[in-house]
Amino acid sequence: MSVEINSYLTFKLGEDVFGVNVARVMEIKEYITPKPLPQSLPFVTGVIEYRDEVIPLIDTSIKFGMTPIQVEPSTCIIVLQLTNDVLGKTYRVAILVDAVSDVFEADQSSVKTIDDDYRPGYILGTYTSDNQFIYILNADMVFNQKEIISMMDIITNIK
Repeated sequence: MSVEINSYLTFKLGEDVFGVNVARVMEIKEYITPKPLPQSLPFVTGVIEYRDEVIPLIDTSIKFGMTPIQVEPSTCIIVLQLTNDVLGKTYRVAILVDAVSDVFEADQSSVKTIDDDYRPGYILGTYTSDNQFIYILNADMVFNQKEIISMMDIITNIK
C-alpha cells in the first residue's frame, strides 16, 4: 500500500493558517492594487491582469467570513488554478492573503478530518506542524457554481 504525499503552501489570514495543495498554485505575487469591478460579489475586490487574462482578486478573509484583509507589506496574492467538475471548467483566481508562510509535505493519514457538521465544504481537515494548527483547503470547493458563473460572466463582460 502506497502513501500519497502532498505538498501544501501555507498562508495566513489574521492569526489563522491555511494550506493549499501546491498543485493548484500558479504563482505568488506581491500585492498590486486591483482594478475595481462594479456589481461584483462581496468578496471580489476587483480584477488583476495575469499573463494574457483578467482574473478576479478575492479577499480570502471576506470569503471565509473573517475580517477583511488590511494591506500590509507582507500582503501577497496567490494565483490559483481551480477546477469545477460539475461545470466542467478550469479557471484561475487570485486570492489575497495576509502573508505566505512556507511549504510542507504531509501524507493523507496525518490530515485529521473535521466532522461535516462543523466545517465548511472547502476545508479538507487540519494538520499540526511544530505546534501550528493548519486548515487544509480543498481549493476546488471554495467557490460554489453560482459564484464561479458570476465571476466568469463579469470578467467576460469587461474583456
